[in-house]
Parts: sequence; structure tokens; C-alpha cells
Amino acid sequence: MTLAPTAPVAVPGRPSPQLAGFRARCAEVAGVPLEAPGALHAWSVGSPEAFWRTLLEWSGLPWSGSADVVRTGDDVRTARFFPGVSLNYAEALLRPLPDAGDDAPALTAVHADRPAEHRTRGQLRAEVEATAAALAGAGLSAGDRVVLVAPHALPATVVALAVAALGAAVATAAPDMGVPALLGRFTQVDPAFLVVDRAATGRGTADALLAGLPTVRRLVVLDDLPLPAADLPADRLADLVAGAGPAPAWERRPFDTPLFVMFSSGTTGPPKAMVHGAGGTLLEHVKEHRLHGALSPADTLYFHTTTAWMMWNWQLSALAVGAHVVSYDGPVSGPGTLWELVAGHGVTVLGTSPAYLQLCQDAGYRPADRVDLSRLRAVLATGAVLHDWQFDWVADAVGPVPLQSISGGTDIIGCFVLGDPEAPVRRGRCQTRSLGLDVAAVDEDGTEVVGAVGDLVCRNPFPSRPVGFLRDPDGARFRAAYFTEHPGTWNHGDLVEFDADGSARLHGRSDGVLNVDGVRIGPSEIYTVLRDLPEVADAMAVEQRDPERPGTARVVLLVVPRDGAAVDRELARRIRRTLRERASAAHVPALVVGVPELPLTHNGKRSERAARDAVNGDPVANASALRSPGCLDAIRAAVAAATTAPTAAPTPGSDVLAAVTALFGELLGTADLGPDDDLGDLGGTSRQVLSLLRRVRLDLGADVPVEVFAQAPTPRGLAAAVEAAVGSPAEDVVVLRPGTGRPVWLLPDAWGQLNLYAGLVQRLATDRPLLGLRLRLTGTDGGHLPVADVAAQAVERIRGHQPEGPVSLLGYSFGGLVAWAAATSLGEGGAEVAWVGLLDVRPPRAALTPGELARQRWTARARTLSSRRALAGRLARTTLPAVAAASADPELAFFTGSEEVGESFRPGRFDGPVTYYLAEGSRDAVRGTLRAWRRVAPGLAVVDVPGHHGDVDDDRVGMLSEQHVGTLAARVSATLR
Repeated sequence: MTLAPTAPVAVPGRPSPQLAGFRARCAEVAGVPLEAPGALHAWSVGSPEAFWRTLLEWSGLPWSGSADVVRTGDDVRTARFFPGVSLNYAEALLRPLPDAGDDAPALTAVHADRPAEHRTRGQLRAEVEATAAALAGAGLSAGDRVVLVAPHALPATVVALAVAALGAAVATAAPDMGVPALLGRFTQVDPAFLVVDRAATGRGTADALLAGLPTVRRLVVLDDLPLPAADLPADRLADLVAGAGPAPAWERRPFDTPLFVMFSSGTTGPPKAMVHGAGGTLLEHVKEHRLHGALSPADTLYFHTTTAWMMWNWQLSALAVGAHVVSYDGPVSGPGTLWELVAGHGVTVLGTSPAYLQLCQDAGYRPADRVDLSRLRAVLATGAVLHDWQFDWVADAVGPVPLQSISGGTDIIGCFVLGDPEAPVRRGRCQTRSLGLDVAAVDEDGTEVVGAVGDLVCRNPFPSRPVGFLRDPDGARFRAAYFTEHPGTWNHGDLVEFDADGSARLHGRSDGVLNVDGVRIGPSEIYTVLRDLPEVADAMAVEQRDPERPGTARVVLLVVPRDGAAVDRELARRIRRTLRERASAAHVPALVVGVPELPLTHNGKRSERAARDAVNGDPVANASALRSPGCLDAIRAAVAAATTAPTAAPTPGSDVLAAVTALFGELLGTADLGPDDDLGDLGGTSRQVLSLLRRVRLDLGADVPVEVFAQAPTPRGLAAAVEAAVGSPAEDVVVLRPGTGRPVWLLPDAWGQLNLYAGLVQRLATDRPLLGLRLRLTGTDGGHLPVADVAAQAVERIRGHQPEGPVSLLGYSFGGLVAWAAATSLGEGGAEVAWVGLLDVRPPRAALTPGELARQRWTARARTLSSRRALAGRLARTTLPAVAAASADPELAFFTGSEEVGESFRPGRFDGPVTYYLAEGSRDAVRGTLRAWRRVAPGLAVVDVPGHHGDVDDDRVGMLSEQHVGTLAARVSATLR
């Protein structure tokens, strides 16, 4: 076999011939140099009309008409490109090129069970012409739609190009897809022709498709099996070609003429049928192939794909740049399969997946030691997140070739981030943004972030955006899919992190993002850590509705063990411990469950959506899009077994240890506990630590500081802390942090504890001592004391410890009410109060006017309707008898008592300095009611701080949380007196 000459390898730092030539052309158009890093991309998005017109003209693609109008507007959703341009996709791919004439290699179809087939560009064009003539003679017309079920081989390429030549659109699928999955896609297409290779599909597939696709006018088979007895014309393609007349002219048609009907992978629901236009697809692919991939007629490209994945369409377009394309319709029988294909057919650019690279690495396979890779100049990978260690493996086991991580999707039939032949490869990162696409990472508010993970968006129109969805007459589904989350941009549904140099790191699908007590976590962070556990073959982290906290979620980790391993208690503990130590406590799952396999779509993509539905017991909307939908039943069963806690065995040792162990189990929803199990290793969160210590105080009468618990966060350690606290007199004044000068007094929360201040105490920028007060919140009858009585205790202890000097008081929520009452009492007694700090202390109802009460009720109603957790909490307080509420949730019951006395408190006047720290999430709740504080506090100053109130009803990220307490501490420090 004669191989084409090897393409020159672009050396980082040196110009790539095609990219350099295009840059020079753009610099002429721009009238400014574009040599600086990032300058070409900046110009491409800053001058989009000039960029896209220049690209179209420079590309040498055959087209007719006028390119004066580049786009019809600047709206990402509605703008159309080149309305005056006409072209033909098949003509563009098969025309003779200066360096790729009719004798140049075009396609090599490799088979597992027979010799490869070779076609030159002239031979391939002749076959496409004959097939187009045959299909036209059978009645296929421009505007029709065809569905094609065939392997990644020569016939699929010929048929697809023939359909495109006639101005019809084609939808393709792999033959190993089941009938439900095929119909789930193709019923949306309303096809006129069904083309199928019955030798590659399951028995009866063609008959089932005909029965389920009533719009089909003609069946065309690619095999030589007996023709079926059907109620419509059925023909072998070979027979149609043999009897076809002259080939019709390949007309050039409008830029947006439908070319491909593509389908989303089904990771988030039933596959969407997306229509891609001929011009946008072609122009985007040529840009990616020539400029980002440096692909030329000297290259041989193989991308491991099937006809069900957009990379098949992407690879097909490489014919337009004169590259030699290799297809393969056999199985991957081992780690050597693709590398042997690369060596045997002189592949210069290999496209594969992170999963295949990992298979080779795990098997200890070193391609450079086994086969001749001398012609290989680049490896491309997509379909999943490419991890840092895989770059290292390629460099060591394959050789000094760039591993380029590329990412985009079927939705845009191209890439948002991909390679740069002139830039170095940074391990774990995609090299650059796609030219002409204003791609960015944005936070939840739509603000661009650099160096942080955000949602992947595109902020300008681009030609490969779908023309639209099928069966979406008003565009509502199209709008909802991409344009509602961040209005004015295309929201792609991926998580990405960009550096200042334009390189990117992908973090997976945003629909798979985990929200742990308000902290967003990309699952890939978990998978990276688990890579080093040899017992774990694969894993998937999903959210499950927390059965113990309505309206909130917990993380469930589905683990596929390697052969010989089992997901037992010890492995689950080690997984949690490793995640806590190498990531964070937020990454630790509440539940670790062993499963035999994970849900994958027919495209080979992981479906967190399907797993999440199965874990929650919900109907799985995209089950037909999965290769093995039976795995969902196994997931449901495993999760059910794991959440059915066994009866707790008696805990040996003291009664306190037994009681504490029971509280651990109640908090975590499990009885599978040992006395030395670490709360962090069991998936416990910082919020649960506070809840546990509240219950210890309520049930066992011991106030254990969070820092004491942190020294031994196990049932045995907590039991020892409880016994120590009960066995020694409690100090009414607690030194939270020693210092010099006047103290700052912190008042306890609605449970009478100081633990929630721990992060703030650590971070306050002051040398003054930070003192906390332990106060009784209930009387001898168990009823809650009025705020004034609680404050009287505080005044007595403050005067005993600080008889002179100005007093500074700080309190959160209920503690702020106590601080206020103490301040007014101290002032009335002649003591000087220098300052009162109120941490999001909402005005009590007793202090509000009728108008303010009405406003508060409406705000509370809106808050309740928008928060399931708030609704659950409110129902618990308003619809359950007090005794039943206490029995169901003692922590909530005690909070309710504090809330009731707090709401009945009527603050007195205080003329000294007061700083009110208003949580961002509380603005609506206190809007129009802060004047209640201003009526009694002429010196009130309001300081905004990030976060939410964070009380028992609020599962959002609180102002005192780890995420926001640093900012809060800085602002308290700046205003402290």
C-alpha cells in the first residue's frame, strides 16, 4: 500500500503553515498585526463579520452568490449566517484539490473480518454520483429526510454524501442500537427513505422500523439478504445503482439547507432531534480541521467513532481539506486494536476517547513498544474529561506527540475548545478557544470567571448552531435547551475553567454537578481522587433527595469494583477517608453503593441523569438512549439495600457511648456504625456536625465545643467529651480566643450554643479577646424564657467579668436579639456600650407595624413556595402538635421555641453604634422592615455580606458557612468597635 507523505509536525512556538497563512490574511483585513498570543481569537470575536467572511473566502470552498451579508443580527439564538451564499456539501468534500487530485487516497474502510477497501477521491466521487442518481430515480428529492442505520464503513459514507448531494438531509445511527432507541430518535425525523444494513442490525430491526416510521416511502437495504415482503417498495442499493440513469446535477443550495439531523446523547432526557445546516457545518469543520488541527492532504485521519456520534460527521468533513480518512467497523478487542490500525494504515492523526486511553494504561500496554507509530503526529481525545495522568501516559507510552483534548458536542456539531498547532500542550487542559466563538466560563449570575469553574457559554452567534429542532414549531424546546439559564448566551451545559492564556479544563456536564450544602462540586474532582484506589474500576456520583431532610440532597457514590474486589464497609470507609483528605469534606458521599455497571448512552457517554433518576426512584426519561437499561434496576436495588439500615446492635461500653452512637446513626441514616468511625469518613458534613452537637446538648445536657469534637470526631471521642463536660462545672464565660484589651462578647444561638461562630472566631482580625456566654434559654418548667430574661443573665455575667469600660456585643439571629436586649439593659444601668453587631437579625414581629407585617407575610410566602426545605420546616411548625414535632425532630422543636419568644420580643431604644450585617439572601425578607430597627437605633449602619441567613429552614449557603465566613469576618473586623 502506498502511503501519503507525512504531514509536517507543528512545533510549539513555530508557525503552523495554514494557521500562519490565515493569520496573515486576517491581519491584512484588520489592518493591525495579529501575532501576539490570543490576538487572532480576540479579533475573530471582536470583528465577527470580517472574520467569517475572510474564512469563507480563504477556505477555497466552492460556493455561489454573495457574502456581503455575513449574519442577520447579533442574537445568539436567531442570527443566520450568509443568507446570500449557496453551496453543496458533497461537492465541497469531493472536488479535486491542488494537492489532492482524483488519484489521491480518500477513504480506507478497515474491517475486522475481511480485507480493507480503498477508494481514491475520484473513485469515491464516482460512487457517490451513481448512488445519488439511484436514490433520485427511486424518488428522493431535495428537502426529504433519510434515516441510515449502518456501520462506520464505506456504504454509510457513500449514502450520506449522495443524500447531501441531492439536497436532502440524513440522520444516522449505529446498527447495534436497539429498536426502542432507534425509534426514540427516528420517529421525530418523519423520514421519506429508510436505508439499513440488515446484516449488521438485530433480527427484525428493519421490520420494526418500518412499522414505527409511517412516513417512510421506500426501503433501501445495503446487504444481500432476501428482500422483505413490505407494503412499500424495497430495493437493494446495488440493484438501484445498476439500473440508475444519468447522475443529476448537484445543485448549490442555501447556506442553511438541512444537512444532518443529529441527536443529543440522551444524558438529560429523550434525545433531541437537531437539524444542522450544510454551510454552518462545513465552514466550522474546515476551520477546525485546517486551523486548529493543521489537517492537510498529507494527513491520514482516523477517529474511533460510530455512525451514532457526531465525530463520524466531523471526520467525514475532513475530505473537504483533502485528508485521507480511515473508517473501522470492527470491535475493540483489546488495548492494541486501534494502535495496530494506526500503524497498519499510516495514520497521522488519531482520534480516540479518554476511556480507551485508560484501558491501555490499566492493561500496561505501551503502543510505542509494540507497533510503528513513526507517522503519528497528534492524538485527539473527546467524549469525556481527559485527566492529567493520561497526558503523562501518552507522553511516556506513545511518544512525543501532542495529546489534544477537544470538547464541544452534537449540539454545535463541532468544538468550543480544542487544539492549537502553535501552542504547547498543558497537561489536563484544552489548548485554546475555537476561533470566532466568544466562549467563556460564567458563574450563576452570568459573570465571567477566570481561574474558576463556571458554566460554559458562547456569547456570540456562530454558524454551526442548529438551524432548529424537529417537532418544535415555535422554537420553545430549542429556546429552553440553551437560552434560558444565562439569557443572551448559548449555555452548553458543561462545566469549564479557563485560564488567562485561554486554555481550558473541562469538569463534566453541569447537569451532573453536585450541590453539597450549597457548595457546587464537579463530579470529575471525585473521580480524579478515586483513580488511586485500585479496587475501584469506575464510579459515578449523583444527588439523592435526602430522606432525613426534606428539600435537601445528599451525594450517593455508585462504585463499580474491579474483578476480585467488593464494595464492603472497609472499602466504603477508605473511599470516604481518601476523598476527605485529598479533596474536602464536601466531596465525601453520604452513601457508597456497589453496582455492576453504570448507565452509558449509545454514544458511550455516561448518563448521570439516568443514574440520578434511578437512585431517587423516579421514572428514567432517557432509558431508551442507554446501552444497558437493565443496569438501572441493579442501581435501584443496591441503593434500596444500602438505605435499609439494619437494627442497631447494642454498643458495648457506657450508656453515653450508646446514646452518642444512636445520635450518629440517626443523623446519618444508618445503624452500621462502630465506636471509632470518623464522622467525616461516614459522609458527615459541617452542617451535620452542628446538628449533632445541638442534639447532644438537648438530649444529654452537655455543651461540646466544635473544636473539641474535631479532635476526635467519632462516637467514642464524642462520648468522652460528653462525660468530661457533664463531670465538670460548665464555665458561664467561655474564652473563644484569648487576646488583650476589651473583650468582644458573642451571644449564643437559638439552641444556646456558640459553635456556629467557630469559623468567624478564627478569622476576625483583632487582638482583643473573643468571649462567649453560656446562657439558659429555658426555665425549670422546660418552657423558653423571654429574651429579656436571657439577656439579664448575659448582663450579670458581663458585669462580673468586665465591670468597667465600653462593652462590645455581637450576635447572630436569635443571639442578636439577646445582644440588643443586653445592650439596652446595660445602657439603662449606666454602663457604656461601645457597639452592637447584628448578624442578619431580622426584626421581631412584635416590633413591626401592620404594613410591615403584611410585607413580611408576602415575602415569607414567596420564600416558602420557592424552597422545599422552608416549606417542610414551616409545615412542621404549623401543622404538627408541639409534642409530635418534638418527637419527630427535637432540634427543630427547640428552635421553634426560641423563634416564638424571639418574635414576641419588642426591642427598646439604643442610641449607640449598631452595625447590621445583611446577608445577600435576606434582602427580600427584610426589605421594608429594617426601618423597625432604625426606629430604635438611630446609629444603625447596614453592611452587605454574601450568603444566606442559614437557619434551620435554609439549606442554602449561609453567611457563617466556610464559603462566606472569610468575607463576613473581614467586614466585621473593619467595623468592630
